[in-house]
Amino acid sequence: MNWFKEQKTRFVDYLIDHPSFKLGFKWVRMAILEILAAFIFAFGFRCFVKPTSATVAQWISDPAEISSPRALISGGAGGLSQIIVAFLLIFIDIDNNVQTLLISLLYFGINLPLFFLAYKKISKQFAIFSFINVGFVSLFQSIIPDSWIYNVVNLYEDTIARTIFGGICTGISSGLAMYIGTSAGGADIITIYLSENKSTSAGKYSLTINSIIVLTYVFVSVIGHNANPTRNSQDNNVVITMALYTIIYFFVSSRVVDLINTKHKKEEIQIFTSNASLPKILIRAFPHSCTVVESKGAYSGVKNYIIYMVISKFEQKKARRIIAEYSPNAFVTVTELKFVIGRFYTKSIDE
Repeated sequence: MNWFKEQKTRFVDYLIDHPSFKLGFKWVRMAILEILAAFIFAFGFRCFVKPTSATVAQWISDPAEISSPRALISGGAGGLSQIIVAFLLIFIDIDNNVQTLLISLLYFGINLPLFFLAYKKISKQFAIFSFINVGFVSLFQSIIPDSWIYNVVNLYEDTIARTIFGGICTGISSGLAMYIGTSAGGADIITIYLSENKSTSAGKYSLTINSIIVLTYVFVSVIGHNANPTRNSQDNNVVITMALYTIIYFFVSSRVVDLINTKHKKEEIQIFTSNASLPKILIRAFPHSCTVVESKGAYSGVKNYIIYMVISKFEQKKARRIIAEYSPNAFVTVTELKFVIGRFYTKSIDE
């Protein structure tokens, strides 16, 4: 263990001394994680959200299900793509395999104006790496073989399991992208923009936007089935039922996102210590100030200090490490905060 710590310290020191290599290493790491996030989303979409008819044919033998697979409703750009396809089906017949390709192309096209928003309002780096994520999602959705889906898992008829695992995949994909300071495109760009300005969690914004998309999809699908039930073979009861399951899918996804992306979660840390130097050590280690109150132990009568400090949740581990090093006998409490009013420095996307 000590050897690993030593090697890690040497590597960090090398990065500090070589800023160009540090920047390159950061970009390579981000690109790898973006591609991984894109694959997780695409696989989850093809496996749990909208499996193709060729995949469903390997799972069940019902001809009606094979010709018109039951699909959950994806959120963000994926959900808007499904809405557009459902609208087109009112007027023209589209093969299931063509639908998969069309959704991939629409997913990419819908994201283009959102990249412009990200470039102008968030950051260039954020926009570029979000573009990489969306590009690979579109690619993976088109090239992942059906055999990779039906040979791995069959949860088609267990809709609750589909919603949970689909939500987990989408949540991991979005949360992983947000964790490294980018996004999975679509609604994530809007939710990150709002959460950056409001300094609150991204999950609740994502849940609101995606719920609106679900309602719109249901509306279009119901019209399509009533207008032309031959092309839109899923009856209204099936569409509405899958929409209700999709709400669970969105809820699971938003919880996973907030579990991974802790940047905007705030905590108040209270430290009872006898080390008068600890407050200065803390404000050197964090971009936040603190409040110090002189106190006295009720039992010992010894003078000590109470330090009040608000930190982001992802900074908690670092704070505990510093306290353990400089004041091992300190008494520490941590309280999760719903919101913070006032000036609180939040690390920017590009830092």
